[in-house]
Amino acid sequence: MRHPRRAKRTPESRGIVARRFWGAHNVIRSDVLIIGGGVIGLMSGWLLARAGVAATVIDSGMPAATDAAAGMLAPSFEGSLQQGAALAEFSRKSLGRWPALAAALYERSGVDCDFQKGVLSVAFDEGEAAAFEKDHDGGLLLRREEVLALEPALSPRVLGGRFAADDGQVDPRLVRVALARALLNDGGRLLRGKKIVAVHAGENGPARVSTEGGETIEAGHVVIATGARLDGLTRLPPGAVFPVKGEALALGRVAGSPMRVVRTGRAYLCPKADGRVVVGATEIEGDWSLTTDAARIDALRKGACAAFSALSAAPEISRWAGIRPSTRDGAPIIGGAAEAERVIFALGHYRNGVLLAPATADAVVGAVTGEGADPLIAAFSAARFNELGVS
Repeated sequence: MRHPRRAKRTPESRGIVARRFWGAHNVIRSDVLIIGGGVIGLMSGWLLARAGVAATVIDSGMPAATDAAAGMLAPSFEGSLQQGAALAEFSRKSLGRWPALAAALYERSGVDCDFQKGVLSVAFDEGEAAAFEKDHDGGLLLRREEVLALEPALSPRVLGGRFAADDGQVDPRLVRVALARALLNDGGRLLRGKKIVAVHAGENGPARVSTEGGETIEAGHVVIATGARLDGLTRLPPGAVFPVKGEALALGRVAGSPMRVVRTGRAYLCPKADGRVVVGATEIEGDWSLTTDAARIDALRKGACAAFSALSAAPEISRWAGIRPSTRDGAPIIGGAAEAERVIFALGHYRNGVLLAPATADAVVGAVTGEGADPLIAAFSAARFNELGVS
């Protein structure tokens, strides 16, 4: 499906200069500079470029949470639905953007992001089944035989489940590759291996950032999409964003593997088009390490095999760890910084970065161009942490 291009207003009508890149005397300039080369930063850069804005994405080369993610697009089963109506609506809005964006990414990059629809959550004990009965707004409540009709290889111990037909998944590593190519093909710029060490954004004039190598980059707006690694670039209260480590593994697909995303109380399983079944994930708050723990990985595998016994014969392809950027209330931080209107936050998406990338990028585009600001992002302002007394 092709993604229709919107009619573009003139640069003067937006108050910005489109496609403006220039540099001299060790100074690089761009209309918008995005710090962070994960899915949030790249999606924001690409959608800005499609809107006619000169966008530069800075990728430091540090491991991105995107590459460690499973790629689920499942607001119906996420805790975000319990964290306020604004985040629930924002999540659904972002999910609704994914089908067209996946098609547009394929058109602009030649990379298929492995977009798939349908997420099944299953219950293996009475407690889990009772929870489904109590709260089944996130999908269609299924009886045992209906679950097994969807996933015949699932353990016959299953008691019931929920199925969300519109939820789905992508392969986040492919998404990141596709976004980088699409960004460049649509006129944006991607600078790799540069670490930003300071952001200076006064009331007048352009914002300036400094790189570890001594370069200066000027921009009309600076978007901070650095995940959990803030490195002193913002004035957010200490502890507003913090790391939650997650571990996962990939098994080779065998006969009797799941045919779609399946979530259980012990593990989730995401079959990918390349023959992997991604199994995740652990949660360890405050851990910055990227090592994996054998016992925790073994527990994930056992959880997967308890659901699909055929996976006991599946080879392990890889195991890894990543750092999720969480916040104290579980909601992202999106919108302008109180101390500098030229600085825009787009971070703190916890385990929903891939899901929320489209809606977040739309909000960034709106903040930069002044067109169609999403009223939902008021709930995600950084100012709320002062009210929460974060320390």
